[in-house]
Amino acid sequence: DPEKTTPYEFYQFWANTDDRDVVKYLKYFTFLGKEEIEALAEKVQTEPHKREAQITLAEEMTRFVHGEEMLEQAKRITAALFSGDIKSLTADEIEQGFKEMPTFEAGKEAKNIVDWLVDIGIEPSKRQAREDITNGAISLNGDRISELEFEVSAEQAIEGRFIIIRKGKKKYHLVKLA
Repeated sequence: DPEKTTPYEFYQFWANTDDRDVVKYLKYFTFLGKEEIEALAEKVQTEPHKREAQITLAEEMTRFVHGEEMLEQAKRITAALFSGDIKSLTADEIEQGFKEMPTFEAGKEAKNIVDWLVDIGIEPSKRQAREDITNGAISLNGDRISELEFEVSAEQAIEGRFIIIRKGKKKYHLVKLA
């Protein structure tokens, strides 16, 4: 039922399948031919880091349940998150891809990045915010912020609705503008 999960969540579920289970799932849940599944099984053994079997499983399952258009959307969200190219996403794609991420609310008025990060709760203190910015650990919509004087404003929001903050390598935060 496509109403139970977003295409992105569904895609990610299958893409994160354990190496020990992926071939079995390809056999159970897809209409791929025996030769294609055997070739993917071989790649699990020889090139597990490429995750070709998992990607194929995720694509087949997402196409089957959500359709080709939603599969392409899930792949766009995945690519944008892993590359850091957040600005290429639409507000709807952000809402879908960041549904389970920590979410904060902020006003639309312009504010200094240090104060803004502390006020909305992403950073515990101004000292920590300044340290993270100086060390290059803060990105806003995929752009690294290194200036302590940087002003956050509604102009940076994607479609006027969302700002994505990445802290470190993998900690994403969704900020909804009120």
